[in-house]
Amino acid sequence: MRVAVIGLGPIGSLIVQLLHQRKDMTLVAGMDIAAEKVGKDVGRVAGLKTSLGVTVVDTMRAIIQARPDVAVLCTTSHFPWLADQALPLLDNGIHVVTTCEEAVFPFNMYPVVSEEVDHVARSKDVAFLGIGVNPGFVMDYWPVTAAALLPRVDKLHVTRRVNLTERRSRLQEKLGAGLTPEEAQQRLQEKKLGHVGLNVSAQLIAHALGWTIESMDEQVDILVADAPVPWYKGELEPGRVKGLRQVLTAQVGGEERIRLTLEMALGLEEPGDTTELEGPIPLQVRLSPISGDWATASIVVNAISSIVRAQPGLRTVLDVPPVVGHGAES
Repeated sequence: MRVAVIGLGPIGSLIVQLLHQRKDMTLVAGMDIAAEKVGKDVGRVAGLKTSLGVTVVDTMRAIIQARPDVAVLCTTSHFPWLADQALPLLDNGIHVVTTCEEAVFPFNMYPVVSEEVDHVARSKDVAFLGIGVNPGFVMDYWPVTAAALLPRVDKLHVTRRVNLTERRSRLQEKLGAGLTPEEAQQRLQEKKLGHVGLNVSAQLIAHALGWTIESMDEQVDILVADAPVPWYKGELEPGRVKGLRQVLTAQVGGEERIRLTLEMALGLEEPGDTTELEGPIPLQVRLSPISGDWATASIVVNAISSIVRAQPGLRTVLDVPPVVGHGAES
């Protein structure tokens, strides 16, 4: 399988590293708009100790000329912007897999753009898929898959706790680490802070369970350090922001049926993911802490085999062939 990777930041670089380990996939192109990366070997840019013989380019034309079967886009969280990048690829018969959070379930938020992406993909007999750890698995696909064990689900609550100290610097900053509470509040108002995708996860869950969401509400709490805590710059002083707690609730049938709680903070104890399903036979499922960046890169690479077997069009994780892991070489 011939693969191109567009966006060679932290996640795109990990994807390149994983592709290098796969015998069933070949990296044929890499793209980034950062001037310091263009013209260099993709392997070196991605942190490998070896060159791959593939040079970083900065145009979609060059990607298309490389004739990949699948292009992986790791460029933006905003679906309309992602669609602008993906449409030329789809129009040239190239499948697209993306880490764009809003692309995991874009239909309700962006119906016109979704229709355009779906139409072009169908016309060229290729598929488009948004996937990731969150959204795309831990707070949506995993819970509704667990729901298959039950006769009925009345309510669903997912709690995700992430220790930001163990995550990359860019994610720490995205969650407000190091800011004053006043600075964090201002950036929240400007929508420049926090996790993107809880509303996407809620819509994917509702779609899977056959529910119609009547309204959604999202509350964000700023978490402030009350003692020194480690972060990528060394040690965060008390009084500074260490992370955020985001809680989204969705009303279905006149009552709260979906609650998604995401807490990401420096020094957070007992990280992990808990799904609670209420109904005639309640069920609680817990996952040990997930290695977020590697998990994101892994699920994207593992999805490549599924997307080429999927029905053409704009797809979700609910309607492509199951994305499964890759075993060690025998």
